[in-house]
Amino acid sequence: MRTRCSAPGAKLRLPLLAGAALIPAVVTLPAHAQSETQRPALALQLTTDDRERGISWSDGDVSFRGTASFPIGDQGFSAFASVATLNDTPRHGSAPVGIDVGASYARYVGPVRLDGGVTGHFFPGSDRALNYLELGGGAGFALGPVQVDGFARYAPKQSAIGGDNLYLGAEGRLGIPVTPFTLIAGIGHSSGNIDNAARAARLRPGGNYMDWRLGVEHVTGPLVLGIDYTDTDISDRAIVASPYADGRNADSRLSARVGLNF
Repeated sequence: MRTRCSAPGAKLRLPLLAGAALIPAVVTLPAHAQSETQRPALALQLTTDDRERGISWSDGDVSFRGTASFPIGDQGFSAFASVATLNDTPRHGSAPVGIDVGASYARYVGPVRLDGGVTGHFFPGSDRALNYLELGGGAGFALGPVQVDGFARYAPKQSAIGGDNLYLGAEGRLGIPVTPFTLIAGIGHSSGNIDNAARAARLRPGGNYMDWRLGVEHVTGPLVLGIDYTDTDISDRAIVASPYADGRNADSRLSARVGLNF
């Protein structure tokens, strides 16, 4: 079995995360739930592997996700729902699908976008009670073809995740001028307190860890094509013996996706 270790640049990543955490923050939401314009939106995506924070949520298999969001009034509030196929993954109690439902609030302070909200993660069909709640804070700004976001996501202490979980992350996007291509780079760190090691392994298979992502998107009208490389510094030897943790799903992975945004 291959032993994973921290990437050589890990010491540089920690200051980057600390900087992201200092950005004025109000909440954390999935990227698809954040909206800069208050209008209804629908997104459909097919991916070779649904990966969250560097680990697979679809047991390494193809996944389909549909997401809808719509404004509530005209003051920056909105609601969203997302459904993804999970292929009966053991990580979520063999649930065939995962459902995210939540609400958010976004506003601009000068050029900086602040957003906040709460997300419920539900796993119908699971053989155990594994639903949990998550909230947090984030901020971002765009300057020409460059977009930068920093965020924190916090799941308070819950039996479904064996304690609590804090995720700090940052993502940058660079649109290549006069082309339909966008380069993406992201980094994150997961940590938390553990009450039940087996259940905590759902979100942190080997304890606290870092993840990173490099990707490229091609956008033509509503059509989005993307390729992503994701990895973590989780060591195979550190993975907790748990029905929710599978070392194969924390390894580096190259995945492809195609989507439609309306």
